[in-house]
Amino acid sequence: MDLSPDGSFGYVPERDQDTVAMLDTKTLKVTRRVEFPEGSKPWMLRASPDGKEVWVQTATGSNLVLDSQTLETLHTEELGEQPVTVAFSPDGRYNFVTHFADSWVAVIDPQSGKLVKRLEIGQNGANVSFRPDGKFGYVAVTGENAVAVVEMESLEVETRLAVGEEPMGLIVL
Repeated sequence: MDLSPDGSFGYVPERDQDTVAMLDTKTLKVTRRVEFPEGSKPWMLRASPDGKEVWVQTATGSNLVLDSQTLETLHTEELGEQPVTVAFSPDGRYNFVTHFADSWVAVIDPQSGKLVKRLEIGQNGANVSFRPDGKFGYVAVTGENAVAVVEMESLEVETRLAVGEEPMGLIVL
């Protein structure tokens, strides 16, 4: 689940129903629901920093970009097997989509929706977080028991930090 930047709406992937629901956080009611083809299984999603879009990852390898008010599909990108999560950089320049079945992160320009770079991070990329100043991104790499540290200006992995077994989530404070 993710909230719109102003907190007025929540977006919930309903994996087993192949739907995404939009919740009004004041009334606590579902205001819209969008259906996807059977087997899509929307997994993770993120509202864009400007609040205009919702980026949805599906089990079929699609990254769907939805209008945040109507939930209509604006465009679809096929980005690889098993996209796990999506995270916008603090400055909004990039969107990172990890893939559990691959060894790379899709770095996307959210304005155009186009792939900027396939960033090799190691097997089974999971969650992503960014330093608040935007200088570094951090990717949990489950298959290598590590966190990849990405220098955001060059979009290169600066180092890998050894961590405990199968890291999935992380938060940078």
